[in-house]
Amino acid sequence: MSFGVILSVRTNEQWLNDLRSSGPEQAEALEELRTLLLRGSLYTFSRSLGPGSAWNGEEVLRLAEDCAQEALIAILSHLSDFRGDSKFTTWAYKFAVNYALSTARRERWKGISLDELSPLNDDFDWISSAALPGNSPAQSILQGEVWMEIRRILKTELTDRQRQVIKWMVFDEVPMDVVVERLGSNRNAVYKLLHDARQKVKQQLEARGFSTAEVIELFGSQR
Repeated sequence: MSFGVILSVRTNEQWLNDLRSSGPEQAEALEELRTLLLRGSLYTFSRSLGPGSAWNGEEVLRLAEDCAQEALIAILSHLSDFRGDSKFTTWAYKFAVNYALSTARRERWKGISLDELSPLNDDFDWISSAALPGNSPAQSILQGEVWMEIRRILKTELTDRQRQVIKWMVFDEVPMDVVVERLGSNRNAVYKLLHDARQKVKQQLEARGFSTAEVIELFGSQR
């Protein structure tokens, strides 16, 4: 694949028409789009890996090419979803970025045992309730109250499986594919566990008078 390909000046409509057509027009559009997606994937990996990465250039290129191909397939199957609110290339570029980010996270977790993470214990010390810097005393008190309520919900309202999944994926930021493999499950089952756990947390917080908007406002500026 050549990195010297220059994107043609196409309107959004021309991109859609060429990609949906056949023959030379489609082949040219596909090649240009694939090059754009590869650039996006490579740039995302360069930002995600940082200096000192153990990955060599050939490994990064292989992963980027895989992400670009997956992004291309996804774009072609979602052409009807494009509404023209932005440039087509901007919309398509985001597919490459998302696939590359997901792949980078998954690759970073390879060879790392989830057993090395802090254990899922009854003390719930893996949930930090320390006051965040720059908070007023009143905000710190409210944050502490919310964290106490979240601890209670996780301890008393969730199943063991839900508690484990929300710890790994929300607090430890373990990629879903790694959790799926560890649990010997599938993506749909793990997604449902995470969704149900989040819904329980949301419902219980609301029952205690903490709306979603209030919680986001309370913690959002520090996230």
